[in-house]
Order: sequence, then structure tokens, then C-alpha cells
Amino acid sequence: MGWQDREYAQPRSFGDWPSYGEGLRRVRENIVTTLIVINVAIYVLTTLTGGPDPLASPVFRFMALHTPSVQGGEVWRILTAQYLHWSVGHLFMNMLGLYFLGKPLAHDWGVRQFIAVYTIAGLAGNLFFVALTSAWWLEYDSIAAGASGCVLGLLGAAAVRYPHAQILVYFLFPVKIRTVALLFAGMYVLNLISRGANAGGDACHIAGLAFGALWAFRGEAWWRRTRLRSPTVRRGAPSAPVASYKQRTEQRRVDEETVDRILKKVYEGGINSLSEAEKSMLRDATERQRAAESGRLD
Repeated sequence: MGWQDREYAQPRSFGDWPSYGEGLRRVRENIVTTLIVINVAIYVLTTLTGGPDPLASPVFRFMALHTPSVQGGEVWRILTAQYLHWSVGHLFMNMLGLYFLGKPLAHDWGVRQFIAVYTIAGLAGNLFFVALTSAWWLEYDSIAAGASGCVLGLLGAAAVRYPHAQILVYFLFPVKIRTVALLFAGMYVLNLISRGANAGGDACHIAGLAFGALWAFRGEAWWRRTRLRSPTVRRGAPSAPVASYKQRTEQRRVDEETVDRILKKVYEGGINSLSEAEKSMLRDATERQRAAESGRLD
């Protein structure tokens, strides 16, 4: 039995992450905290410059999504509108979703993939809004703002990655996250078709949710391949000798024993119990394992 089959190497349930020391926990949660701080800071700035009415703020008017302005060349609005909010309640609900959905996904994906998915989900939502307003399905001159498309992207990804995880609806009723995502998607589609209240916001929700789910289905494998394939090999540079099958098998066996021993020590005593040499050995063995998996995927 390899180290991947040990108890401490098994996938954790949604939101149930082990503590390997304060250092790792800070790294894991840093991107989520940073995004929350940015959103709160921008909301405070728009409040200070415009009072209770967001549209009175020059910052809000400069950053909000407005199709005529985008078509006039102000394309930055497709990105910046993700960091604006209409009210404290709007901000609170989005940041609550970001916090609870973001932690496990950031843990699994790492900072770069997490911020890429979060941002692109928001862009997808805003572009869908621009498309619908340009087609006059929604009011052409309407304004959109909020991180909802980004957060719904995280919900879509979480529904695929952790389909049986449960969340508390209204903090009372436990419901599987996959069921919640499907219910939300149905409500958003119906409201958009009927052009009900906040149909523009639901357009952003639908596109963000769809992108997040699609990424969890297909995007993660693509990301692993592009991240692991080395782009820096120069023409004419001497290549490293190719290991034989026997050598690769022996290296795999040694790596499994090494990682098994080190992860058991981490499980029992935390990451701080490792020496620098053990940390280096763990990194090297993990990179070799990832490279081997990438080769099989290709």
C-alpha cells in the first residue's frame, strides 16, 4: 500500500481541513482573506466618497459595469465591477460565500489557480451581462456591480468537487451543496427568462456558476498539464538522461516510503516537527510524483 492510501493522505470532507501548523494555515487562507479585505476596503472608499448612495461616489461610477461605457472603450469595468457592492448586506453575503467556499478550494488549488478561477468566473458573468444588455434583452443602460459572479463560480466548482458536502441554508437547514447549486441555477434561469427583479444580477450568477462547474469538470486537468510542462528547455541544450523503467520503478518505491514516513510524522506532530532536510525530501518526491501523473495524463 502506497502513501496515497494512508489515512492521512485521504481527501478531507468539505471544510474539514487538518491543522499542519499556523504557517501553512496562514498561507492556505491568505488569498481568501486578501480578497475580503480588498472588497471591504473598496466598499468603505465608495461610502466615504458617496455616502449611502453608491451612485453618488465617483469611485463607484468609474468602476461599475455599464454597457454603453464598455462599448465606448472603458473595458476595465468588466473587471473592476467585481469589487463593488451596493450595500452592507450585499457585501456581507458575498464575503460570507467567499469565506466558506473559498477556503477549501484555495487549499486544493493553490493561490494561482484559485485567483484565476475566481476572476474569470466574475468576468464570464459580466460579459454575459454586457451581451444581454447589448441585445436589449435587459435594459441597455442598466448598471451592475458585485462579486456575486465570482462567488457563484466558487459554488459551481464546489458543487462538482464536493457534491455531497452539506451547507446550512439560512444557518438552519443542512442541504447538499450540489442540490443548492442546482436550485440556485433554476431560480436564476427562471428569473432571467421572465426578466424579473435583478435579472441582470442573475445573468452574472448564471455565467459565473456555469464557468465554475465547467472548470471543476475539465479545467483542473488542463491546469495541471500546463503548470507541470516545462517551458524553459532551450534548443540545443543537453537533455538529462532518460531513466530506465527499472530506475523509475525503484525511485517510485523509494519516494513512496519516504513520503509515507514524512507524512506520518506531519500527521502526528505537525509540519513544524520536520527538519529542513525532510521538507526538501518531501518537496522533491512530490514533484516527481506530480510529473509522473502529468505524463500519464498527457
